[in-house]
Amino acid sequence: GSDRPVTPVLIKTEADPPWPKEERIFYILGRNGLHLCRNHEFFRSCVPAPRGPSDLEEQASFLLPEFPMIPRALFERAVGFFERTADLYAAEAAVLLVWDRGEGRVRLVVPEQTATVSVGWNGTRYPIGLHYVPPADLPANWVPFGDIHSHVDYSAYASATDKADESHAAGLHVVVGRISEEPPDIHVEAVVDGMRFELEASRVIEGYRRRRTDVPAEWIDRVKVEEIVPGWWSGRAS
Repeated sequence: GSDRPVTPVLIKTEADPPWPKEERIFYILGRNGLHLCRNHEFFRSCVPAPRGPSDLEEQASFLLPEFPMIPRALFERAVGFFERTADLYAAEAAVLLVWDRGEGRVRLVVPEQTATVSVGWNGTRYPIGLHYVPPADLPANWVPFGDIHSHVDYSAYASATDKADESHAAGLHVVVGRISEEPPDIHVEAVVDGMRFELEASRVIEGYRRRRTDVPAEWIDRVKVEEIVPGWWSGRAS
């Protein structure tokens, strides 16, 4: 509703569009970002713009979550799975969150995964990381929308490794830590176009009472563990 002039912003949709000679200052928005352009008495220029036009209003980044709610029973079973793998291997584990469009419900999918653990000189094991590839053979009406993974007895947070792994994985990412405690530590973030948004667990999980022990044996079978012994301790006689 303002009558003030607005600096023109031109959308570049062709390789060599006509140059607007009548504009003293204007912007061009191309595939590689916003550029500030000038028609000066002594030159014509176009350079990357450090910011948008000052006569425009600012736009804040935001995310309004509308993810399917994770049923309490499924989340409690996932926590039980994480506890079991921690007890067996002192290792992290993960499950994928999938929306079944056909039945209108959330499912958990456990992919084949490899956890790495460090083994100290006294045999103590510590979790290092986790690697998995989402299965490519899911039914056509199953839509992955996130994952849940454990940090064993470390706190629940998005580690630098998590952020790197999830930087282009749009969706919901739930971390469960302090697995030996009840309830465990829970941290929830959503990632969209490389930006992370922290969410309250109650926005995506339908409550939590206690972990479930009815963990399918095939879930455990999908976890492989690689032991990494520090270089200064090989365990071999010299």
